[in-house]
Amino acid sequence: MSANSANEAQVPSVRVALCQVYTEAWDSAGNFRRLMEGLEEAARQGAELAITPECVLHGYGFADREELRLRTLEAAEPLDGPRIAAVRDLARRTGMDIVFGFAERGPEAEGQDGPRLHNSAAFISREGALLWVYRKVHCRDFESAEYAGAFTPGDRFYVSPRRYDAGEFPIGAYICFDREVAEATRCLRALGVQFIACPLATSTFPMDQPPARADNEIITRVRAAENEVCIAVINHAGRFNGGSFVVGPMGELICRLGEEAEVRTVEVPVGAAARLQAHARGWMGWGFRRPEVYALYLNA
Repeated sequence: MSANSANEAQVPSVRVALCQVYTEAWDSAGNFRRLMEGLEEAARQGAELAITPECVLHGYGFADREELRLRTLEAAEPLDGPRIAAVRDLARRTGMDIVFGFAERGPEAEGQDGPRLHNSAAFISREGALLWVYRKVHCRDFESAEYAGAFTPGDRFYVSPRRYDAGEFPIGAYICFDREVAEATRCLRALGVQFIACPLATSTFPMDQPPARADNEIITRVRAAENEVCIAVINHAGRFNGGSFVVGPMGELICRLGEEAEVRTVEVPVGAAARLQAHARGWMGWGFRRPEVYALYLNA
């Protein structure tokens, strides 16, 4: 073993399961069954943290605006619903943290036109606790309730320090398109994040494809490098074309799945992010930022 490989082997890592489950649009019952099977497999593989795709229960189905809201409302899960409870029970029984992407149904009185719907990612602890529920902040027009979609955007980011076998690491999450708005990753970095779980629902292509097709990987590698964080992106199989992947804190590709349904547990070197962030100036200039200058332009 070379000196470099020996050093890399000593980088503290977290065992993360990419739960690239097979989904079909609007098949909530079937998708939930396959999701639970995937989470059980993640636990058998010894994962410390498992991540699901975006809106995994209803498979991120599409329809015209009126039908979309009705069908999403029907498929959405309240925080005290039976499927959330089942995932919490599984987390407690297996001792595995879970980032669970789902369409969330808010309280009946939350919106003027009935319950608000959110594109959400719940961080469920290995103790079965609901640590937080991140609601997608950046929604494209086709998914935003303000335009042609069903989801009300969220307005807050979350990061939680979690202890794993290799140490304690701050974990956060965002969802799909959030990566394409630079401020989302910057906000998580400002909260101290070292690993970001990113549920996804779209087609992905590797870097050997033309840039217009490989945008997911390109953007994710840039966001990881400029913020010195690890990012895991988990997609659907079947409904979308899989290709879930993990990127390290220098923008390096750690692994990529194929198109078929698969659960793969990966050693993610979160300790490498911690080492980069330990330097006051950082590797990519975090410590050189001048927020007082940016405020002149970014408050508009």
